[in-house]
Amino acid sequence: MNEKYLLVMDFDQTLSIEDSGLLLSQKIGISEKDFWHKVEQLRQKNIVKIGAELPYLIVHDSDYKGKVSRELQQEVGRQVKLKEHVSDFINLLNKGVEGRLFSPYVVSAAPQEILKEALKEILPLEHLYGTTFIYSKEEKIVDVQKAGAGTAKVDALNIIRNRERVSPEKIIYVGDGLSDMHIMLHLKAYNGYSIAVSPSPYLGHIARRTVISTDVMSILIPILEEIIGFSEQKIKSFFADIGYPLSEWNRAKVEWVDLAKS
Repeated sequence: MNEKYLLVMDFDQTLSIEDSGLLLSQKIGISEKDFWHKVEQLRQKNIVKIGAELPYLIVHDSDYKGKVSRELQQEVGRQVKLKEHVSDFINLLNKGVEGRLFSPYVVSAAPQEILKEALKEILPLEHLYGTTFIYSKEEKIVDVQKAGAGTAKVDALNIIRNRERVSPEKIIYVGDGLSDMHIMLHLKAYNGYSIAVSPSPYLGHIARRTVISTDVMSILIPILEEIIGFSEQKIKSFFADIGYPLSEWNRAKVEWVDLAKS
């Protein structure tokens, strides 16, 4: 009998190379420096969920207000660059590995319209959970319906889990940033499995594994090793058999250390 797992992933800099919020901001004339300055200011004030800075800016910031349409988000979705082999990775998950079936979803603070366009030929709409907005008659954003950041990711995960009828220990989450902490901590409490795809120290303390690569297929490595039980040699053989031989695989334990000055 096949075992069923959920594989839930963030989008920005997890499946994508770029940050979709930055791309959208640049479309309306906001520089990279100004965008990240605005995000940092919001984080310092603690008036918005971490990860939901873009929705707040779109609705409240004068540089964004009234300028972001559904069409503009769709344009960004078409232009956002994905990491390598996202489509092949999803196809492999759907087929299953060694009697394990993996149902892939995306849960992200990125706007839903961007997710729909960027992943429209890769995942069905009902497998995408992003930030949703309320629109005017002119299809411009006027308010946030629901921001998919922080604890909202946990809410989305519970909806998906109930739909798919999967127990918490059969859930895998993949993310890269601060907005992923709530959902990773939630899974940790219920014996789920989380994978970080950035070297951030705060995620390293929570995630079971960290994998750094520009190729999404690399996410399979901890899944094959720790969930399916493959040896290192069998993992290498598996990748070679599916046409993606590992050209480099460096494994290291990293410790983040800071000494106070006396």
